[in-house]
Amino acid sequence: MRLARRGAQLGLLGQLFEAARRGEGRAALVTGSPGTGKSALLRAFAREAGRAGALVLNASASPAETDLPSGVVGQLLSGAGPDAERHHRARSPSEGAAPREEAEKDPAVLHEALRELAATAPVVVLVDDVHHVDEASVRCLLYVCGRLAASRILLVLSGRPRSCSGPPLSLPLAELLRHPRCTSVPLTTLDGDGVADFLASPSGGAMDLPTARRLAPDWHRFTGGNPRLLRGLLDDHRDCEPVRPSRPVAGTAFRRAVTGCLRGAGAPAVSAARALAVLADASTLTLLARLLETPERAVGPCLDELGAIGLLDGGRLRHEGVRAAVLEELSAEESHRLHSAVGRMLYENGAEPAAVARHLVAADTAGGRAGPEWAAAVLAEAARHTMGSGGVRQAADFLRTARRTGGHEAAGLLTMLARTEWEADPAAVIRHLPDLERSLGTRSPAAVDTAGAVGLLLWHGRPAGAARALSEPHDPDGAAESAAALAYVYPGAGTGPFPHGAAEAETGREPAGGPAERRDEAAERVLESIVYDHAPPVSIAAVLSALLYTGETGRAARWCALLAGGDRIRATPARRAVAAAAAAVVHGRTGAHDLAAGYAGRALSLLSPGAWGVAIGMPLSAAVLAASRRGAHEEAAALLHVPVPAAMFRTRAGLHYLLARGHYQLAVGRPKAALGDFHACRDLLADWRLEPQGTADWSTPAAVALRALHGEDTAGGDPIAGLTEAERRVAVLVADGCTNRAIAARLYVTTSTVEQHLTRIYRKLCVKSRLDLAGLVAARPRP
Repeated sequence: MRLARRGAQLGLLGQLFEAARRGEGRAALVTGSPGTGKSALLRAFAREAGRAGALVLNASASPAETDLPSGVVGQLLSGAGPDAERHHRARSPSEGAAPREEAEKDPAVLHEALRELAATAPVVVLVDDVHHVDEASVRCLLYVCGRLAASRILLVLSGRPRSCSGPPLSLPLAELLRHPRCTSVPLTTLDGDGVADFLASPSGGAMDLPTARRLAPDWHRFTGGNPRLLRGLLDDHRDCEPVRPSRPVAGTAFRRAVTGCLRGAGAPAVSAARALAVLADASTLTLLARLLETPERAVGPCLDELGAIGLLDGGRLRHEGVRAAVLEELSAEESHRLHSAVGRMLYENGAEPAAVARHLVAADTAGGRAGPEWAAAVLAEAARHTMGSGGVRQAADFLRTARRTGGHEAAGLLTMLARTEWEADPAAVIRHLPDLERSLGTRSPAAVDTAGAVGLLLWHGRPAGAARALSEPHDPDGAAESAAALAYVYPGAGTGPFPHGAAEAETGREPAGGPAERRDEAAERVLESIVYDHAPPVSIAAVLSALLYTGETGRAARWCALLAGGDRIRATPARRAVAAAAAAVVHGRTGAHDLAAGYAGRALSLLSPGAWGVAIGMPLSAAVLAASRRGAHEEAAALLHVPVPAAMFRTRAGLHYLLARGHYQLAVGRPKAALGDFHACRDLLADWRLEPQGTADWSTPAAVALRALHGEDTAGGDPIAGLTEAERRVAVLVADGCTNRAIAARLYVTTSTVEQHLTRIYRKLCVKSRLDLAGLVAARPRP
């Protein structure tokens, strides 16, 4: 098997073997950082020496057996065969003594056994990881090394280069590694061409040469040319079959390779790697030394050792795959200690709050302990900064850790956390709602964000809790906005001014003190807040409803362009969903039902039904109405099976859901069911003491449903055939333009009786004025 870029080293060992076969014994020391291929080189040379007729004896030292006397000698002699055992039993002064016990007492034991074996064939002794050899075995190897001159023995040792970061070597081992008879055979990491050879070699990637050369630069940057890391990366590359990526993928095998390389390094180098992994981009020589609690001059040799392995690039861990592998080996206690120390150091050095907060979160996750006194304030500030750049999930992590840290701002942190989680997934807020309601009853004005908490309660169908909190407001400005939104979204929950000109939009009246543009500008401002702000304004649910009531559509194009901002990459999932729902409403108002259906579908795909809360009525109503208008009745039926909260039917969103469902029932030929939905709208508006203007007008489609219903039940489809005889006479006279007094005189009844008949006629025919009644009577078939 050919080793990539190791031909020179194999050739040198071959030359030393030829000299030993001639009776000129030799010794070699193969050195290299962990993962550079020392063991692979020894295995390859053992195969070649065996084929050349040599007796090959192998031993591998282990840190776990460093204290086992003569452990390596025992490995070598156990592979020497029965002749060596007989030789030692004959030579042993103690009956039954093992060769290993004799070697512990007499360093010449191994040498005598090897000389006996070399009488018939050259002997190659291979000892891997010699820096872990026990002291008794080291003395035996040192004895052999000093007496190789006239023997057919080749002694090949392998170990890592001497590092200033490691513990001092024992005297025998230091003499062995510096012995003048030992020829140095150094191994280093591969360069770019060496990586290409590795990828093209049969023992490596077995790729064709052009592919290997194309991939080599990226693979070299990823591994530093360390063969063990290359093999781990290659295993992960093969695991991606049948589609192999063009760029390196650091998976499980690569992480195992990193861990293996670190285990072969010295303990100080391992500590340095862990400190670098925790510090990440904040790493400097000064911080690294402080974290390791060692002088800066002692850090350099550790970095040199990690660099020789190939784990560093520019003094930092090569990439996130290496960092992840190092952090994976940390215990929870060690992770907590390191992250806590780094967080404190960065805080004392005036680092950005987010940089400090990331370590506080990591320490809290690892250790679950209370942080320092300043932690809550730093975490809250970091959350505000992170939210500004769109990092809602990380901001939520900061705030959760801040709440566990505790402090006098716990209630305010709860509201901040809930508002932040709303941005990523409004359903996550549900678990905080009971605590939010309790926090709104606090007597600490600075602790609670009234508008934010009320907005979340309204969104998730808890108007009663919001109303109780607003009975004794701590923040007059926030309470005024919250009360306005409560009264608008849940008209039956209380009375109050409508926000942003919504009252005038509903009733059709012009706002006092300004033209109709004023309400459109107000709606536009709230839309901008929805799209571009990163906190749910209390009026989100209100403005979605207000869009349906706005009488003027001259600004529809401007609103649609504005709402396109909801597709920005920075926008949070909730923002994109709300913007899409608003766009569906606006396009539905303008009759662009295909566009409305597309936006409504996007809104419903971005958030689950539970996450929408009571506001789900807006995208659903827009989607159902668009599907009904386009004739997509199966699509509308499927949308009507989406679960909705019961609290939605106490809101304006529920009103429009009922209207949309009624239109669907009409479209599929179920006028009775449609009339039930329209009458439910009538009853809601009556309870709320609101006029059915604009898109909330239920009476016109109800009249259509009634005509369709009467057309099924009466001959000729006469819409007034269902009235009593007296009611029909009153209806005809009203249609002829007679006043109530004139009708009473003609029919010989009182005016009060006429008014009572007229009230029942309006209710039965679902009309709201004498003009509508006249049109209905005029449209009936004539005999």
